[in-house]
Amino acid sequence: MALKDLSVTGMTFKFVNPAHSGTILITGIASSKVKAGGSFVYKTTLAISITAGSDGNITNATGAGVIIGTSLKVLVDNSAPLRKGDKSVPITMTGTNPSPPPPTLAYITVVEIDDPGQNKVRAN
Repeated sequence: MALKDLSVTGMTFKFVNPAHSGTILITGIASSKVKAGGSFVYKTTLAISITAGSDGNITNATGAGVIIGTSLKVLVDNSAPLRKGDKSVPITMTGTNPSPPPPTLAYITVVEIDDPGQNKVRAN
């Protein structure tokens, strides 16, 4: 397994499917003890929510999910830290159907850590 940068407060995300969009918010908390590059490290299991989502057809979609760290050899507060490239479990998004009925439709999206927020500390 390759070394990857640990994810810290200030990290950014991207949608795996480039047709998907929305505002991704972190609803979980980072470690209060472990820092990398001067910022606190995020660890498994990190809760996120998505608002104003779209798959290119459905709009105003919302959903919530988690990102699970993939590090096998490093622990932060007894949990796997999140690293660049870690992905969410598939998230069900529910939003406005542009051609009702029905008034709402759902789609599945996956979010990936794009920029971990620091590039000084890596983990396997």
